[in-house]
Amino acid sequence: MNFDFQSIRGRCAAIIVLASTALIGGTGAAMTGNASSDTAQLIANENAWAKAALDGDADRMASFMADEYVELAWESATPTTPAHWTATSKKEWVDAVRRRAEVYKSVDLRNITVHLQGVLAAVTGEYSQTGTNAGKDNTATGIYANTWVKRTGRWLVVESVFP
Repeated sequence: MNFDFQSIRGRCAAIIVLASTALIGGTGAAMTGNASSDTAQLIANENAWAKAALDGDADRMASFMADEYVELAWESATPTTPAHWTATSKKEWVDAVRRRAEVYKSVDLRNITVHLQGVLAAVTGEYSQTGTNAGKDNTATGIYANTWVKRTGRWLVVESVFP
């Protein structure tokens, strides 16, 4: 008998990849439940989280955030400072809302889209807000992306990006 070991090895590799993909996909779907239910929950979470900040309810706001949460915001260049990213931790943001150093007068979220990937979700949208941060005007309009992770059946936001 004459075996083509390269062909057999290639077929085995393909079967392993396909089986792994099916198992990972199946596990992710089982862990997150119904996609439309998760999508609805994530949109509700986005709106409730924004309302908590608007209401100045720091504890409720924090309840949507993972402990390792970080916000990344793009700061445009000025005549004296190059463009750069700023990072704000959960503790920093929640404390600012609790101390009323950061106050929102309005927050509007629009065109929210959910991109599910198993127990991870990227939620994108447009926002506009009015308010103050450390006494300075904090009015802004733009786009955002939030990354959510499902832990013990509950969606928590781990990162926000404001480009």
